Amino acid sequence: MKAVVLEAPATLTYHTDFPQPELGADDVRLRLWAASICGSDMLRVYSGHAKTYPLVLGHECAGVIDQVGANVAADWLGKAVAVAPLIPCYECANCQRGLYASCLRYSFIGSRRAGAFAEVLVAPLKNVVELPPGLSLEAAALIEPLTVALHALGRGGGAEGKRVGIFGVGSIGLLTLLAARFKGAAQIIAVDVQEANLEFARSLGAAHVLNPRQSDVVAAIRQVTDGGLDLALEVSGSLAAVEPAIQSARHGGEVVFVGNQPLDGTLPSNLIEHIMRYQLNLHGAWMSYSAPFPGQEWQDAAQAIQQTPADFAALFSHQVPLAELPAMFQQMHDHAIAYRKIRVMYDG
Repeated sequence: MKAVVLEAPATLTYHTDFPQPELGADDVRLRLWAASICGSDMLRVYSGHAKTYPLVLGHECAGVIDQVGANVAADWLGKAVAVAPLIPCYECANCQRGLYASCLRYSFIGSRRAGAFAEVLVAPLKNVVELPPGLSLEAAALIEPLTVALHALGRGGGAEGKRVGIFGVGSIGLLTLLAARFKGAAQIIAVDVQEANLEFARSLGAAHVLNPRQSDVVAAIRQVTDGGLDLALEVSGSLAAVEPAIQSARHGGEVVFVGNQPLDGTLPSNLIEHIMRYQLNLHGAWMSYSAPFPGQEWQDAAQAIQQTPADFAALFSHQVPLAELPAMFQQMHDHAIAYRKIRVMYDG
């Protein structure tokens, strides 16, 4: 099969005859139509921390089932589906509690087994989510990252009727904005250091956009919200955004940490006292799964995209054929292009 393969750190190669993954009895095989690039894909290419080599990366994807395993009903053939990439063991203590993202013995499509940057992908039947009629397969490549945003909102008690602040409106932050709008947020405030990101956030429905390089974000948020955010989400993965996210929440408010923080970061003790005095509720959000697996986030994501397809389509700044994917990764790594989400296209 045609595939883009991570052969070694920083070595992506396009193959025309790479071996296809084997189809197990409980599996389905998808002929892929679209995928998108995740920041974790970039990390695995250039950090040297891939779990195995060679590896087909990619986990944000959609396609059509063209083969089924012996234990799978034939009526799945021809169905359009998105893929939930986490493969939990279902048996450990965390899985038994419905905490699949904390599974002690998980596998993962695109990092521990062959992923979506190939013509076909094999996944357990439990890991495919049937698409509603009319939802384009190209747009469905955004379902997986959108579930991350929806899961984060859920960790903070939901967005309906709330004043929501999103700290960092890169691709996941923009998806979080759209998720908050879909879930009925009363007011959405976007914070970022990049003016292009803020202007795009405004076009997607942010009531206020703030650049910490140009204004006192905490003071501005307290003014326009009459006291602070009901829900603050740190999505940038920057330690510099943690403090204003916490300080912008109202008394008794919710703060959710979504972005991956640097491992050597620390919080000042006065910020911890602020958390105590404001009686804030702090939450971590990791991936996008809930019980029953893979979780309501996946149905909600498909519904959100179906309701406003143009807004989600606008998140794609580039599209690239599979054969040109190694060159695109290099451009991204070299900061040679400005991008949001990049869609990988197949021959179809």
